[in-house]
Amino acid sequence: MFTCPACGAEPPDRGDACRCGADLSLLRSLDAVPDAWFNRALEELAQNRPGRALEWLAACCTARPNDAAALRALAQVWGQLGHPAEAEDALRRSAAIDPDHPQVKLIHDAVRTLRRN
Repeated sequence: MFTCPACGAEPPDRGDACRCGADLSLLRSLDAVPDAWFNRALEELAQNRPGRALEWLAACCTARPNDAAALRALAQVWGQLGHPAEAEDALRRSAAIDPDHPQVKLIHDAVRTLRRN
């Protein structure tokens, strides 16, 4: 999410104008870019290309460091690629944002298993 560059207020949920009258259409468009990157990562995973998915997820997480779903996906991909330290880091960041999400424990267990092997 972003704030209005003109007045600093949170923009309304709908429309391309802030309450102060500033045009927010470009910022709304830019805000959708990380969603497209996340979706592209899911497409790459569906095609069994975790390395490519990792690139898109890393970009998404850089643009939105508080996106718990993207961080969980990043943790899964790092684990799939055999990098438990990186997986644990992404999972830790995700759990700090959304600790009660059911996937957190599942990914944690998978990473722990990966560490043992």
